[in-house]
Amino acid sequence: MSLLDETQSQVKVRRRVQARTEIARSKLIEAATPMFAEQGFDAISVRDIENAAGVKRGVLSYHFGTKDGLWRAVTDALFNPLIAALGQRLDILRDLSSRERVALLIRFHVRYYAENPLLSRLMSQEARQDTWRIAYLSQHYVGPSVAEIKKHIADELELNETEFAHWYYIMVSASATIFSFESECKKLFGFNPRTDEAIDRHADMLVTMLIKPVNGD
Repeated sequence: MSLLDETQSQVKVRRRVQARTEIARSKLIEAATPMFAEQGFDAISVRDIENAAGVKRGVLSYHFGTKDGLWRAVTDALFNPLIAALGQRLDILRDLSSRERVALLIRFHVRYYAENPLLSRLMSQEARQDTWRIAYLSQHYVGPSVAEIKKHIADELELNETEFAHWYYIMVSASATIFSFESECKKLFGFNPRTDEAIDRHADMLVTMLIKPVNGD
């Protein structure tokens, strides 16, 4: 075998190993996401996750070190797209009127939570406990995004610090709950809240309720 052939063979082997590594990581993250969101971090074991992912024992430790490491990877995968999408919306706010800025941010949250109900379910698990996990979320994701939202909401609605906190939790809860409680909504009211029509209707109602203080209207 020539040196070139040997080099090409080594490259192919590395690529196969990398591909298997990415597949295993993806399987673990995909399996763990609903488990962390719906059952909670403490309710599931490493073996539970490996079984759900269909991987061999010890694979989680190999790729993530600990369950803590996998949890961070799961939350990164959930929140990084949210932060990126929010950043895109914030970039265009300067071209909008006061009312349009508030409405856009509300509609963004409604649509995002409708498309990603596991995110709000995970936050429901974590936000009620004083753990390293909520500290991680607050530092890396929730805190920075709230600070950005506040820049565009507090002054527009003439809210002080405490009033903004109330407004924020009302907005987030109202944006997310109907989609997180999808099964209940179907049984109680007979419709799927995650259709485009239902999402738009929900966003319209929420904008009407939360935007009224703007300019004293």
